[in-house]
Amino acid sequence: MIIPMSKARLIVLKEDLPKILMALQRTGEFMAVAPDETETLTPDSQTASKAQDAAAMLKFLRRHTGKKTFFEDQPQISYEIFTQRNERGEKIQDKLEAATAQIAELRNHISNLESQVDTLQPWKDLNVNLLAVKDTSHVRVLAGYLPMGLEEEASAVAQVCQVDLQFFGAASEGKAVLAIQYAGDQNDFEKQFRELGFVDANFPRKKGTPQDLISENETAMAQCQEQIEEIQDQITSFAEDEKDLALLSEQYEAQLQREEVVYAQSEATICLYGWICKDRVDKVKQAIGKVTTVFDLNLVEPEEGEMPPTVTRNPRFWAQFETITDMFSKPRPGELDPALVAGPWYWVIFGMMMGDVGYGACMAVLFFAAKKLMKPKGDFAKLINVLFYSSATTILFGVLFGSYFGETWHPLLFAPLNQPMKMLIFTMIVGVLHMFSGMGIKIAEQVKAGHWLDAVFDQVSWMVLIIGLGLLFMPALATIGKIMAILGAMVILLTAGRDRPNIFGKITGGLLGLYDISSYLSDILSYSRILALSLATGVIGMVMNLLAHMVAVNPIGWIAAIFIYLIGHVFNLAMSLLSAYVHDSRLQYIEFFNRFYQGGGIPFKPLSIQSKYVNVK
Repeated sequence: MIIPMSKARLIVLKEDLPKILMALQRTGEFMAVAPDETETLTPDSQTASKAQDAAAMLKFLRRHTGKKTFFEDQPQISYEIFTQRNERGEKIQDKLEAATAQIAELRNHISNLESQVDTLQPWKDLNVNLLAVKDTSHVRVLAGYLPMGLEEEASAVAQVCQVDLQFFGAASEGKAVLAIQYAGDQNDFEKQFRELGFVDANFPRKKGTPQDLISENETAMAQCQEQIEEIQDQITSFAEDEKDLALLSEQYEAQLQREEVVYAQSEATICLYGWICKDRVDKVKQAIGKVTTVFDLNLVEPEEGEMPPTVTRNPRFWAQFETITDMFSKPRPGELDPALVAGPWYWVIFGMMMGDVGYGACMAVLFFAAKKLMKPKGDFAKLINVLFYSSATTILFGVLFGSYFGETWHPLLFAPLNQPMKMLIFTMIVGVLHMFSGMGIKIAEQVKAGHWLDAVFDQVSWMVLIIGLGLLFMPALATIGKIMAILGAMVILLTAGRDRPNIFGKITGGLLGLYDISSYLSDILSYSRILALSLATGVIGMVMNLLAHMVAVNPIGWIAAIFIYLIGHVFNLAMSLLSAYVHDSRLQYIEFFNRFYQGGGIPFKPLSIQSKYVNVK
């Protein structure tokens, strides 16, 4: 159900603000909102940068110490330790930041050396000290690159101008070329060369031949890489200290949450605005009273048109299905919490789609192990619970349908693989009941609002019409079905346009309202996806059994059959789970929720400790 909310205004002394925020964060029951006053202040700090740096260093450390598994237990931390300064974590972060800076510097140096090697590579056959490749009093020297394919033109120009021309390797800039000319020769050799596209080479100003410098750079790069590996080995030694760094990251995130709270202020006081669940007001007052006695907490009802955040609390079993509703939208205040109705239907329809005893047993074992080993939190934990609970309905319908790992054996109801038409009719009946439950909720809401005629005209009339159409297929009740169908159709025809201003609009509205029968029939037919998924699960399982049986003719075939059986059924289970989850959700969102549910509520996000790496007790 939806918990009523109170709008809170909390006034405290400025010097008590840090303690108040920590107390509110510890309780996790106060959702701060921006005040209406224009003069507000968000404390300026470097916590955001610290939180980012700590998270980056934690990611860096985990990358070098090995990826964590889902089944790793998170350390338990008391709140007192969580709020203390984490000097050990700070030291580890400083060391890691120094290590990352060293690695970045070494990698940058390697990049520069690689760039030099790439530059020198075309010139490796030049057996001349690069510092000597320059003009002298007797010769002029040009070293650079010509576009590829112009070697013959360049040679012709060099021959006419009496220039010694040597070609070397190719580079991205073109063909490496060295031209030497006596200084006394006066001609336009350089001009002609540049007209061909010649560009100068940019040699490193180092002593030695290109091959010597390449060797030196390769040796230096190898040494840098060894240093990087040594630093990375040192980083792995911090693996045991990872929990301290994870704690530091969580502490910065918690501090950042407190500092992001927006408030109004005067010369001596701070005013915080927010929302509190009505049944948790005393808890919030007690938390504040433990840190200060000087405060004023004023609670008022939400103003007209103001939408408070939504908090839902249901019995533990049905509360797990809130994750299905929340993925669609949070309910608005005043609405019925759909999880109480959608939950049972999701549970049943999921079991119908899976409908296999063997797969249900595997689901129970798999998701129970996931609960115990992964220790999921939040909505993910609810989703795991939904799948775990759905193993019961999967087993139930597996018994009713007589399906055991794709094999049919003594069905108590019928076997969908053998009698698909019965299964189709069964799914249609379930679909109609599912839709009627949503329409029933709408009826209750309209009657509660005093619009009982709307409930009769817009909901009951359609229920009568649909039931009547269904009874037409039963010879013994066909007459009753005809009367009900005509009665329902007449009510819709006469009342669907009642809001129109003139008689023509009322008639048109009635005809258009009756035309909605196509929409209802389409929605009912959508439930045939239950049949499709049930058949798909059973057929694939049966095919895997058949393949395994075909190869099990000798000892080697038996081994192959085991692999076919295991791999085939694991694949079928995975695909069936995904399909059932998606299509069951679609039936809730499209065929069920549109009968009564508006949604659009604001999630309740209180100031709280939202830990990812540690469990704060």
